[in-house]
Amino acid sequence: MSDIEWTIDADVVTLTINRPDKLNALSNATADELRAAVGEIEAHPDARAVVLTGAGRGFGAGYDLPAVDLTKTPQLDDVLNTHFNPLVRQMRQSRLPFVAAVNGPCAGGSIGVALSADIVIAGRSAFFYEPFIGLGLVPDVGNTIFMTRLAGRIRASAAMLLGDRITAEEAREWGLVWKVTDDDTLMQEATATARRLASGSADAIAATKALIHAASDPDLSAMLDRESAAQGILGRGEEMRAAFAAFAAKAKKA
Repeated sequence: MSDIEWTIDADVVTLTINRPDKLNALSNATADELRAAVGEIEAHPDARAVVLTGAGRGFGAGYDLPAVDLTKTPQLDDVLNTHFNPLVRQMRQSRLPFVAAVNGPCAGGSIGVALSADIVIAGRSAFFYEPFIGLGLVPDVGNTIFMTRLAGRIRASAAMLLGDRITAEEAREWGLVWKVTDDDTLMQEATATARRLASGSADAIAATKALIHAASDPDLSAMLDRESAAQGILGRGEEMRAAFAAFAAKAKKA
């Protein structure tokens, strides 16, 4: 795997998105490698809990926009249905508890990946950012259901329609994050939490996860389908193409 690394220490796995030069932006290959890694981890006889984080100074910058070929009509619904929505379903349905350690920026689709975890801990400098409207698109990778269910309709609407940054402390207040810790102790806190989970009954944790999933987001799969359908329509529009071209030009200057 080129985009993902995972290691196991006793019964806790650390799963790292390892594209620090791109602020851990998610390509199709990154999502595929994450899914493959989760499958390997689930099959590992010693694995009891997973810490998910990003290498370097950020958890993830969302989808890797420069990878989109604007000379062709982007099939963003296919991208979601093939690469990203299966990852969300896999994490939510996994027998293993996931602890997301959100370090630095967490934007767009990366928010959906983080909120797919069972427990989310953020470093004090972390922030969440929904850039979709500015790109002529809708929030995806589960953002519409996770953000709305956790933060409430009014806060979710402001976050997704206005695209303002949500600080780590605001995210904790909104219910997106369980705990905020100093940046230099984030991984220590996340690992300690994962070890607590690993010490519990694996069967009871898996069953509790399934019950929480059924209670909190029973229609997750249907919402993922609705997000991808809307994204497919908007992804073929001129507004999105113009926004992507402007983003690419700005990135090139930077």
